[in-house]
Amino acid sequence: MLPPKALLFPSSFSNHYNMSFVSFLIILILLFPTLTDADCNPDEKESLLSFATNFPNLNWSSTEDCCSWAGISCDDKRYRVIRLSIPDRDLRGVIPSSLQNLTSLSFLNLSCNFLSGPIPDGLFSSFNNLHTIDLSYNMLSGHLPHTWPATLQVLNLSSNHFDGTIQTTNLHSFQSMITLNISNNSFTGTIPPICTNSPALVKLDFSMNHFTGNIPQGFGACSNLVVLSLGFNRLTGQIPTDISCALSLQHLLLQRNYLMGKIDESITNLTNLRSLVLFDNMLSGSIPHNIGELSLLEKLELHTNLLNGMLPLSLVNCTKLQLLILRFNSLGGRLSDFDFSGFSQLTKVDLSRNQFSGVLPKSLFSCKSLSAIQLSRNKLEGEISPDILVNALLVISACLPIY
Repeated sequence: MLPPKALLFPSSFSNHYNMSFVSFLIILILLFPTLTDADCNPDEKESLLSFATNFPNLNWSSTEDCCSWAGISCDDKRYRVIRLSIPDRDLRGVIPSSLQNLTSLSFLNLSCNFLSGPIPDGLFSSFNNLHTIDLSYNMLSGHLPHTWPATLQVLNLSSNHFDGTIQTTNLHSFQSMITLNISNNSFTGTIPPICTNSPALVKLDFSMNHFTGNIPQGFGACSNLVVLSLGFNRLTGQIPTDISCALSLQHLLLQRNYLMGKIDESITNLTNLRSLVLFDNMLSGSIPHNIGELSLLEKLELHTNLLNGMLPLSLVNCTKLQLLILRFNSLGGRLSDFDFSGFSQLTKVDLSRNQFSGVLPKSLFSCKSLSAIQLSRNKLEGEISPDILVNALLVISACLPIY
């Protein structure tokens, strides 16, 4: 049988042992301060200094810990650089290839600078943790690289000079993508079926490019999609009906294209929709009669199309509406039959250049938030009371007398 612990280690010996151990720890801390105050990784510091030689205004000092430099954040455990965020620092020139040595990087923001040239081939191929890249508002050019980190969730290349087509091979690395913004560039060709490779997408912005062809089927598979912005391109064909399956959609922006056909009734399945912006296309037919099911709608912009018919009476259920812009269509019917009184948040109404008839509905002027009403070039009649001019700027056909 083993002797009791107290017999093996008498209390005096135990106390002496504890004191010696504490003293040993203190000596360790004094002798090795780098355990608690380590500098950043030397190789990464060298890569950052090489990066900074291209941009003297960064003012990074080689005598300081690179984790303390402006725009740099490090991992406290490994002392590796995990964030490089230097937007709006007047950086000029190409992106240095030394950036690819920061293999622990998870966040990169070089936006709002004057960077130019293409993204170097394979620049991001060695990154295993990178989830955010923001290179927006620069002067970068060339084609979209084929290789991206599989961990990438946010990619913002907007407002540059990129061109070329978007191939399916460009999207193979986008399985984790949540936000993809390549707006305001010069991309051409057709839009590939994004949701096949990126089913987790929340925001997709391909606006202000030169895309042609039809809007692809498949957006209904993006169950988390909140923003779909394809406006200011050269897209043709009809609006795919399967978009109505993207039930999380809040902003559908397809303006200034060459889209034609009817606005399908199924679009009212998008009950979370806040913005329906389809202006400056060649859409025809009537506004969906059950559009009132979009009760959260704030912006309805359908102007400059070929729409006809009357204002759907169900529209009165869209009580959160702020903008109602329907000018340059062939809409008609008696405007006095429509009740505007429930639109307490409405700030602007533009129904000009249509075929509305009848007298001005008094309910329109009960909307206390109105700042502008445009009704010119219709077939309205009657008189205008000066009382309605107090809270709103009224632009209307000159044939109606004001008394």
